[in-house]
Amino acid sequence: MQKNLKVLIPIFISTFIIFLDYKSSYLNSLKQTINILISPVYLVANLPSQLYIWINEQNTTKQILLSQNKKLKAELLRLKVDLQVHNALLLENKKLGQLLKSRYKLDKKEFILARVISVSQSRLKKQISINKGSGDGIKIGQVVLGADGVLGQVSHVTSLYSSVLLITDPSQHIPVKNERNGVRGIGKGMAFYKEKLMVNFIQHGLDINIGDIFLSSAIGSKFPEGYPVGRVTHIDKKKNDQFLTIELTPSQTIEQLEFVLINNISKTF
Repeated sequence: MQKNLKVLIPIFISTFIIFLDYKSSYLNSLKQTINILISPVYLVANLPSQLYIWINEQNTTKQILLSQNKKLKAELLRLKVDLQVHNALLLENKKLGQLLKSRYKLDKKEFILARVISVSQSRLKKQISINKGSGDGIKIGQVVLGADGVLGQVSHVTSLYSSVLLITDPSQHIPVKNERNGVRGIGKGMAFYKEKLMVNFIQHGLDINIGDIFLSSAIGSKFPEGYPVGRVTHIDKKKNDQFLTIELTPSQTIEQLEFVLINNISKTF
């Protein structure tokens, strides 16, 4: 009997409290107080699940940010490459403009535009290679020009590329004349590591000064007339020699040279 009472009394009290709570509002303040008191316990009990949710959200957010960052980096790289290509095209157009608006006057003959693909300079051999060959109409003997003057002549041709022997090569000879007064001589490349020419057969007493420009003269020449060849940088007047020793620095240097024009009229060596 006593055992039954221990079970029934709690049931009766619980039923009474539920009924009282349902029919009146007397227990509202009590419930509020109890909720406040047990809220820390509720928070502690829910902390593991909330922590798990938070960590999962942080990991997801991190993955999204990493993915977005990766995409942005790829897009930035693509834009940088596009900008470099754009700048390279602008620079190339500028160089082409400088070449086609050379400081010397080009006649109405046709010219072929080519790109320099390699430079070979030693003491005894000075030449460049260009990316045009026989399939593009290139022939041995054609004159090659840069934006500042004559470079040389085509010396070797294949279907894909050609070689150009520079006027500074020791085997090259080019008739020249002084732009200022018309004094004539023969330019010859020098067996020297630097780009230099020597003008021969100009006698003592003729008017030649440092800084004078020599042009191609075309007298008995494979080169057409009037193209800048070089500037006088040294004059040696040896008493025992009939002729002056005159050194020229080429008007057209090959440093940073990218494009050339090939005269479409060829002359043999």
